Amino acid sequence: MVDNINKKPYKAFIVPHTHWDREWYQTFQQFRIRLIDLMNNLIDILENDKKFSDFTLDGQTIVLEDYLEVHPERRELMKKYITEGRIHIGPWYILPDEFLVSAESIVRNLLLGHKIASEFGRVMKIGYIPDPFGHISQMPQILRGFGIDNIIFWRGIEYGQSQGNEFIWQGSDGTELFAVHLPKAGYCNAVSLPEDVGQAYKLINDAIEDLLSRETSKSLLLLNGVDHLEAQPCIPYLVKELNKRFTDIEIKQGNLKEYIDYAKETVKPNLSKVPGEFRSGKDTQILQSVYSSRMYIKQANERCETLLENWAEPTASMAWLLSNNYPQNLLWTSWKWLLKNHPHDSICGCSIDQVHREMMTRFDWSGQIAQEVTNKSLDYIAEKIKIDYLNKDELALVVFNPLPYSIDENVEIRVKFPQEINLNRVKVLTTQGEEIPYQLKGDGSDYKIIFSPFKSPQPLEVNYADISFTVKDIPACGYKTFTIKAINDLRMHKEYETDIRAGRDYIENKYYKVIAKTNGTVTVIDKINNKKFKNCNRFVDGGDAGDEYTYSPPLNDQIVISQLNNISIQDVGPSEATLKISGELMLPVGLKPDRKSREDKQIECSIESEIKLFSEVQRIEFKTKFNNKACDHRLQVEFLTAIKTDYVYAEGHFEVVKRPINLPDSEGWKEKAYKTAHNSGFIDINNGEYGLAILNKGLPEYEIIPDNNTIALTLLRCVGWLSRGDLKYKKGNAGPSFATPEAQCLGEHNFFYALIPHQDIWAKAHISQKTKQYKTKILTQQLKNQQGNLPGSFSFIQLEGKYLEISAIKKHEFEDKLVVRVYNPTDRETSGKIKLGFDIHKVYLGKLDESYKEELPYNDGVEIVLKPKEIKTIIFEVLFYDSNPKSNKIVR
Repeated sequence: MVDNINKKPYKAFIVPHTHWDREWYQTFQQFRIRLIDLMNNLIDILENDKKFSDFTLDGQTIVLEDYLEVHPERRELMKKYITEGRIHIGPWYILPDEFLVSAESIVRNLLLGHKIASEFGRVMKIGYIPDPFGHISQMPQILRGFGIDNIIFWRGIEYGQSQGNEFIWQGSDGTELFAVHLPKAGYCNAVSLPEDVGQAYKLINDAIEDLLSRETSKSLLLLNGVDHLEAQPCIPYLVKELNKRFTDIEIKQGNLKEYIDYAKETVKPNLSKVPGEFRSGKDTQILQSVYSSRMYIKQANERCETLLENWAEPTASMAWLLSNNYPQNLLWTSWKWLLKNHPHDSICGCSIDQVHREMMTRFDWSGQIAQEVTNKSLDYIAEKIKIDYLNKDELALVVFNPLPYSIDENVEIRVKFPQEINLNRVKVLTTQGEEIPYQLKGDGSDYKIIFSPFKSPQPLEVNYADISFTVKDIPACGYKTFTIKAINDLRMHKEYETDIRAGRDYIENKYYKVIAKTNGTVTVIDKINNKKFKNCNRFVDGGDAGDEYTYSPPLNDQIVISQLNNISIQDVGPSEATLKISGELMLPVGLKPDRKSREDKQIECSIESEIKLFSEVQRIEFKTKFNNKACDHRLQVEFLTAIKTDYVYAEGHFEVVKRPINLPDSEGWKEKAYKTAHNSGFIDINNGEYGLAILNKGLPEYEIIPDNNTIALTLLRCVGWLSRGDLKYKKGNAGPSFATPEAQCLGEHNFFYALIPHQDIWAKAHISQKTKQYKTKILTQQLKNQQGNLPGSFSFIQLEGKYLEISAIKKHEFEDKLVVRVYNPTDRETSGKIKLGFDIHKVYLGKLDESYKEELPYNDGVEIVLKPKEIKTIIFEVLFYDSNPKSNKIVR
């Protein structure tokens, strides 16, 4: 018995809670009906028993929205119990997977969770995130940015590392959290307590003995709940009776804050300090093959996040600085549809098929709103540009750049002229009249829809030309204007000088030469650095007998390596050239019934790669189309680097993560160490002098094959089960064994990735900035003559500093101020400056929650110094008026 173990008082907090997976093995609506029952019963308990003091709603606030949408009449009652501290909500909107969503998505999740919880009277300031599949190393800094100095979690760290129930987690920037490592039972070590006191005592005693075996404080956490379980009315009675039996331990129905406060008060000195990210499967399942489950979901998520973060919010902010209304509610509506897809069972792709079908609608709605906000913002800005020089056969083309640094980028656009303008060719001219090389990719007739708030939509027939050209020095967070002149006389066509070249089996620009080989791979020659990479873009397919959580190769696997022999050159011109390589992958149709090997029967799966080079752009782009007709397999694309190093660098959250290539011995682990890992946009192998970076759009899983340090990017992982218990690398199930045929991902897929060979390390080669540029498609507006005050070229916001990045440009949540979030992804202190194209009244250093820390000096910009991996939120009070940034200034 534990009664007489100690003479000092312990407190054991029984914390009634539920863990609410909003959708998983049932749909959201099915689970919501259970949520309504839970909430109604909880309210009955709280109404009828004043001694039932606490219930924790899983750290989320979305459950309130889901419940009150059905029972809006209970809003004030919920507010009463939350304000009184009997129901605990927040700090999150939803409990997210940390790796598969962007850094800004995590910040917005907390921002929205705090907003909603505050409206109900109280925010639970506990970093409660019990069940995600691992934890990012920037979580300490993110939580501290919201005034949260603690975290309670379960997975990803070895019990030998934490060395107790409580320890100190040190984030990648040095920020520390008081961390609680839940026991091996997880967030349910006091679940389903029997009403019989004797039986309850035995269960609680066992849980306490387990906690005392790792004692670091006199505070003991007993979590009374698990997935989707309701509050137990018997808890106050059991607490009273258990206190009669535990003479030296006070049993208390309580909440997570009480537990944390007492743990801090009684904690032992010199707690263990554990740095970095938590991805170990030694003691708990970590389930990191979810990075490649249902890859179409990851791609859709990346599109929405990129559209919101890189286009909708920055352009809405630019338009707001010109006196347009900031569409805050619309943007939050888009964010909410997106965030609803970020719980781990959703974004990880490990639920039933119906759940993931419904997710795609949410992605569509989020993206549609973000795109329309972007379009309207660009319209508003473009209407303010002075255009008074066009002839009848000319139009102005405004090229926008939402990134905080100037860029050189290829632009693809359909220019449209009225039907009366005959269009065989065009000229592209700068505002100074200099002609720019362009490439005609097609022409014809089309309809343009004219929208008006007072008339029905009107179709207007137009003649069009599809063109591409390279724009140099597009201003940071700004635009550049060009003139497009229609030409009917073919004799006026001009041959342009260009660095683009092509032959029967190669394409090249001034940076690279890409040569197709007879086996379908390509050799890449870096002309600047005189380096050669062979066997690039090789496709490798193996069997997968796993489930949505875990890759598990069959016992007798059969590996298929691509042999593609159809090679052609397309779209060669002054702006770009395309090398196309295609063929068939002959794949086994699936697994044999015993799941130990792949089927003998094979099926043709067509695969085609379009490889593009652009004039003046230092990047090789790949678009791969794959028609999947096979089941139970994994498709990867490989790039052999032959660069000797022990480490790989992967874009993470407000940082670039350095990981060892060689894995630890994981024999006997709960889940063996993964060869694959996560990236948010690029993977880089370098030896300090030279490197190779692979960029991608929504392909978060990579593997480094030690043989020649080959980078393998997962394109597709196809399985038919939500969970299985017979896997090679994992012990036991991670969920119910439901069939999920749509997780086989049959049908056509498009994958987008790019290659950048470079000198030096990734930071000095600006790979982080180049990745953001690659992900952010350039948008344009077409104009005729109009009145306006803005010049033909303008920069709203500019970031100076070699290695700094900006993750957010948005209006302040609560005030008429501009928020710019900047971070240092490197492991070295670096400095920079943020400059605005508007006069500044005051500048403040803020926190992630957009509260203020201190005022900053502003002199032709705000100087900033960031420690390694540090995040800073800068808040600007801007002087401006109407559409002229430098005159008639007022404080917004």
